[in-house]
Amino acid sequence: MEQKGYYLGLDMGTSSVGWAVTDNEYHLLRKKGKDMWGIREFEPAETAAERRSHRIDRRRRQREKARIGLLREYFADAIMQVDKDFFIRLDNSKYFMEDKDPKLHSVNGIFDDSNYKDADYYRDYPTIFHLRKALLDIDNSKKVFDVRLVYLAVLNMFKHRGHFLLSTTDGGMSAVQIEEMYQSVIEGFNRDYGYALECQPFEQVLSIISDREIGRKRKYEKMVELFDVAKSNKKAHEFLKCMCGLKVNANIIFGVDAEQKIAVCFYDFSYANEISNLMEQLEDEKYAVIEQMKDIYDYAILAGILKKGQEYLSPVRVDIYNKHHEDLKLLKELYRKYKTQKEYDEMFRSNGDGSYSAYVNSTNSSVESKKYRRNMKGRKSEDLYTTIKKAFKDYAEDEKVQYIFTQMENEQFLPKQLTGANGVIPNQVHRKELARILQNAQQYLPFLQEIDESGLTVTERILQLFSFQIPYYVGPLGNQSKTGWVKRKEEGTILPWNINEKIDMKATSEEFISRLIRSCTYLADEKVMPKASLTYERYCVLNEINNIRIDGERIDTQLKQSIYIACFGEGKKVTKKKLCNHLIAQGVITSEEQVTGIDSTINSSLSSYGKMYKIFGDKLKEDQYWNIAEDIIYWGTVFADSREMFKEYLQQYIEQGVLESEEVKRILGYKFKDWGRYSKALLELQGCDKTTGEMISINRAMWDYSMNFMELINSDEFTFKNELAQKKTKAVKLLADFEYEDLQEYYFSTPVKRMIWQTILVVREIEHVMGCAPTKIFVEMTRNDEEKGDKGRKVSRGNQLLEAYKTIENTEIHNWKKEIMEAEGNGKLRSKKLYLYYMQMGRDMYTGEEIDLARLFDDNLYDIDHIYPRHYVKDDSILNNLVLVNKVANEHLKKDLYPVPDEITSNPKVRELWNTLHRNTRLQHCKLMNDEKYNRLISKTPFTEKQLGDFIARQLVQTSQGTKGIAELLQQLMPESRMVYAKASNVSEFRNRNGFVKSRLVNDFHHAQDAYLNIVVGNVYDTKFTQNPWNFIKKEYAKDKEANHYNLDKMFAWDVVRGDETAWIAEKKDCKGTIDTVRRMMKKNTPLMTRMSFEQHGEIANATLCSAKKAKPDNYFPLKTSDERMKDVTKYGGYTSATIAYYFIVKHKEGKKQSISIEGMPIYCKERVENSINGLENYCIEQLQYGDVQILYRKLKIQSLIEVNGYRMHLSGKTGNQLIMRNATNLCLEDKWIQYIKKIEKYIETAVLNEIINTQENELLYDKLVAKHVNTVFSKRPNAYGDKLKKKREEFCSLEIKKQCKVLHEILKLTQIGTVVADLTLIGGAARTGIMQINKNIKEIDKVFLVEQSITGLYEKKESILSL
Repeated sequence: MEQKGYYLGLDMGTSSVGWAVTDNEYHLLRKKGKDMWGIREFEPAETAAERRSHRIDRRRRQREKARIGLLREYFADAIMQVDKDFFIRLDNSKYFMEDKDPKLHSVNGIFDDSNYKDADYYRDYPTIFHLRKALLDIDNSKKVFDVRLVYLAVLNMFKHRGHFLLSTTDGGMSAVQIEEMYQSVIEGFNRDYGYALECQPFEQVLSIISDREIGRKRKYEKMVELFDVAKSNKKAHEFLKCMCGLKVNANIIFGVDAEQKIAVCFYDFSYANEISNLMEQLEDEKYAVIEQMKDIYDYAILAGILKKGQEYLSPVRVDIYNKHHEDLKLLKELYRKYKTQKEYDEMFRSNGDGSYSAYVNSTNSSVESKKYRRNMKGRKSEDLYTTIKKAFKDYAEDEKVQYIFTQMENEQFLPKQLTGANGVIPNQVHRKELARILQNAQQYLPFLQEIDESGLTVTERILQLFSFQIPYYVGPLGNQSKTGWVKRKEEGTILPWNINEKIDMKATSEEFISRLIRSCTYLADEKVMPKASLTYERYCVLNEINNIRIDGERIDTQLKQSIYIACFGEGKKVTKKKLCNHLIAQGVITSEEQVTGIDSTINSSLSSYGKMYKIFGDKLKEDQYWNIAEDIIYWGTVFADSREMFKEYLQQYIEQGVLESEEVKRILGYKFKDWGRYSKALLELQGCDKTTGEMISINRAMWDYSMNFMELINSDEFTFKNELAQKKTKAVKLLADFEYEDLQEYYFSTPVKRMIWQTILVVREIEHVMGCAPTKIFVEMTRNDEEKGDKGRKVSRGNQLLEAYKTIENTEIHNWKKEIMEAEGNGKLRSKKLYLYYMQMGRDMYTGEEIDLARLFDDNLYDIDHIYPRHYVKDDSILNNLVLVNKVANEHLKKDLYPVPDEITSNPKVRELWNTLHRNTRLQHCKLMNDEKYNRLISKTPFTEKQLGDFIARQLVQTSQGTKGIAELLQQLMPESRMVYAKASNVSEFRNRNGFVKSRLVNDFHHAQDAYLNIVVGNVYDTKFTQNPWNFIKKEYAKDKEANHYNLDKMFAWDVVRGDETAWIAEKKDCKGTIDTVRRMMKKNTPLMTRMSFEQHGEIANATLCSAKKAKPDNYFPLKTSDERMKDVTKYGGYTSATIAYYFIVKHKEGKKQSISIEGMPIYCKERVENSINGLENYCIEQLQYGDVQILYRKLKIQSLIEVNGYRMHLSGKTGNQLIMRNATNLCLEDKWIQYIKKIEKYIETAVLNEIINTQENELLYDKLVAKHVNTVFSKRPNAYGDKLKKKREEFCSLEIKKQCKVLHEILKLTQIGTVVADLTLIGGAARTGIMQINKNIKEIDKVFLVEQSITGLYEKKESILSL
């Protein structure tokens, strides 16, 4: 039967959706005999980044194989004439002798001539670099080499082509470009971060960093001397360390105070693997600077590798080999001279940490039981050097020991050929060497000069193959690629010399651009502008400077425009200091403290304008040249990684006479990268200025008015909000027709897409059950960091205070640093009062008097006040709105007034305190008083009607684009319903005031409860203020303030009624009110819970590769399943575990015994099994070795719900013969215990013990939990723990109170939803207790059911697995 007028509440997260359905009086509705509220859980969706990384690696390997295949083809005829089995031997070199091709009768893997074997080859050429050096024939000996040797050298180079980061094609490093980059970096640090470094000659800097005779520490010392850096300049020291390859913290380089360290080490071999993390942790501008520093470092290191007259790389590598050889002889000599045989063996014949064997990652000695290769620990040069220093510290007088110590200090002892420094070598350096080798070989290998239909010789084709990279904008070439976008002119193999004939480059690049550039945040049909766009940079600058305040008041438009032209017009970065100097010079201000609203470093600048002005001069002000500049920036951003394509594009402007070739070179030196958030269409969106009646664009309005972007688009003085709403409305399918694929049109992240889809499925089923759409849908608004409190902060309170107090001296009664560190250590700084005490330097904010710390927590003496009264706005921000004051002064002076009364603001002692707190540091986030709080205190302007309406609107309107986008999509899918936002902080406050405690440890009911409370709280605000709070203020509140109460702090103290709709009846003496209904609903333990089941895709195995020594046939699977010879993991190694795609249930015989088991289907077998007749049956017979196979259930998805003896669990994974289960049964406890457990959770989190917690209550809770495990459904869970807990009671009672809390916290983990595990060592249990596993053979289980649930759980079907 259709239900009219119901409400739907949603609590959406990236791993769950809470939902609730009520009538308009907040009673939970019932359908199918169940209360309609619940939780839909699911695995958080991983982003595509990891999958993309594997896909890129796979394609890279495929292309490498194709290149090598062509190379082999070129050499094949010449080699076959000399040695017909050569390629067979190479292909079989990876196999044991018994697995090799029957044609081969020798262990030799490369050469097997009668007079030349592998041993001869390795004697002549110990490393590949020796061979490459010989083939270079630097001495012009005209020696003729075997064609096989030439092939081996070229093959090695094809496998190690170097990086492709340089834009030059001639192997040159563009020294001028690097020097300009160096100067730009120094200027930037001086300007933006106050380094005060004098730019030293680049040649001297290069000489130090490239010096291979000294170590990184010595390089750093020489750089400090060169730049004459003071010890106090920590940022500059960290910068110089970084430039010398030492490990640094990027936060220090940029003057950022944060607990989290961002490690950067250019020298480290793994630096390339950390780039993605750096990009996430650093802002774009800061990462770009690190990138430039790395370019300079790489250039210097390569210069060091190739200097000393060496033109090619291989001779340098041979020199390293020879030095290593001589150093090793010396080290062994000293070990034999001064050390015992045991110490010698430990160094050279064992794989212990810091040994030589570990250093070279190999041991061949008979001292070890077996030869060992790879994956040794303690193998860094630092580990080896530490061992050597320790061994010879008592023999420092020996000259040879001194030599070793000096070499280690300079990081030159026992150098390796293969190190992280190899990553700096570009393709051009290798190509130069390859060209010389092929040029020499042409003299005696005539086939290299043969020309084919392409018109190129074999040598020319090899060189083109070697240096060819598929342009990034072309992407995958395969016709079957799901992610490709290539547009072909004709079919056929694509080669470096025919790519332009096979591919339509223009059409392909246009398709790439359409995919590359994301959609505008507000106008989904429009593409965003480049970040470097002139228009976008103008918007960014105006958006920042429109926030500037002088003495707490917004600056006027004329002054704002003057600042824009005078300070930003040159295109350079502007600091607050520079801006203030301009204002002082203009006579606008007298001190920097008067200016607020901006950070010490203004993030935005007109850098692109500055660059383009150098190219076009005053012509840039003309529309024609402005548009050309925008075009250049656009394509410069598109072709950011392809200078050749960008150069080709710019050629048209040379032909048109717009640019000179020198100007093109300058433009090519500029870096344009990344995309903004908004489109040009958005910034040019026309709206009506209601004050003048004229049409105006957003861009123009930001120039004509001192309002930022968000203020403009939400202002009632303009029509931008309505214009945007009309633009954003587009035809969308209705809810019943909407498919997951339709979400691809929306710019949501992968995790958010999954959340939206699961929400849609929930809403769709509810609408089906109810017979109609809900009247209102209540969606929770996300909380910002300040509303989240401690969880939202990235810097601890203690660290923030310590940074702020660096410039503040101790007093007679205060040792500030010591007090703060103690308060942080014992957790007392979590108290708002104590934190504010230190934020105010121990003084009253309204009187300036000293606060008595000993009596701070006396609520009759000191109080926390809201600057903006809570009557008007719900702002509990410590940083922006809270102050610590004397209670009497607050009641008599401040009261509930705003602005702050003159009696306070005119007090010299108070103003001195405010100014001191506000200017204590240049770092905004470390100020004791930030700009916003300072402005609120000093402002003399009363609240306007508009401001009062804005305060209410904050409670009703969502500003988070993520939540807003989701709600708008739901609104379009369900046009009959009205979307209402419920602010999370309002719901949280309602919970706390009414004792509705949330404990994630007890159960997952809180998701459903939050969805229910979203309805209650959201509807009260919606009914009270409607969707137009400004109308409420102007008409209803202004007309009758008594009848139309406006006090956001007491929203539920009065009835909320509008017309026929009653949203809230307040609790009174003779009336229980609406809260009674809410309490009754919240007491219910009836939320339904379901979980998304799925089939796994992606990686076929855990990526951990294990050697043959570790791999076991039963638990490991082969490196290559397609190669029969590689299937023996005990010979060739294998992967640790195969990824399971899904499970199936099979009835079978093992020997004579009949069994029913749940088996996993590995991803690597899935396609073969599914595409063959009786594939699953054959898999059971052939792979699992089962007889009499009967498939009972063909596809049991991961996270399927299984009930075993009445206990519900989700099938999560498999280990050996055990199935890993995930708890799906919620614990139910009385409210008083949930509140008590919440206190325990707080102790575990903060280490501060609440006075309510005591041993007596702990013991009662212990007994309560034991009873749950012994007497309820939890006694039936696998690995039940009730009886054990019962026996451990005495041990629990003997523990001190803090340890008791830890034990109770761990016991609660045994019933937590999810994969359960607890540490009960404090009461004599195991460290990993309570893991739920069942044997895959389920025939012996009495009652085992497969439970199929609908999305909401309102529909359910149970089927006995044993009866299938």
